[in-house]
Amino acid sequence: MTIAELLDLYEYNEWAHESCLDSALQLSPEKYNEQLAGSFTSVRATLEHMLGTEVVWLSRWEGHSLADRPDYGGCKDVTSLRSLWMSFWNRQRRFLEALNDEDLSQLVSIRTFSGIETVQSLDDTLFHVVNHSTYHRGQIATQMRQLGVPGSKTDYFTYCLTRNAHLPDTNDQ
Repeated sequence: MTIAELLDLYEYNEWAHESCLDSALQLSPEKYNEQLAGSFTSVRATLEHMLGTEVVWLSRWEGHSLADRPDYGGCKDVTSLRSLWMSFWNRQRRFLEALNDEDLSQLVSIRTFSGIETVQSLDDTLFHVVNHSTYHRGQIATQMRQLGVPGSKTDYFTYCLTRNAHLPDTNDQ
């Protein structure tokens, strides 16, 4: 994978997160926090987990290790969480745009919160983060349907269609 491809992948990831956040804005505060079955107990908890995970991985790439997972309990609504996402995306973008193709093979030392210690290439971990978020966005789509709100379309195909605005509307895809 090249830097250009990774930058596009992260542009997609941000676009898909924005779409999920837009969908979550349709929820009442009660629905946003409603307890549901799944990996995380609510749309809110899932969105907070996704942000926290990306913050942890960026910290690792920058050579730091967080002692604890970030806590976003103070973000009572989608708007305040989105504000944190936007600030984070600026930081993440600066990191990614400073990379070159040779940097992608650098090794990243990883110690997970569950105690696993390993080393992986930067490009593998960069790809993992987007894959992780894609997985949880699928869960959010299911949670949104359980709450009676249509989830957003966040697949890469739709992203490609929307970034090429000259193409037909994607509502029927």
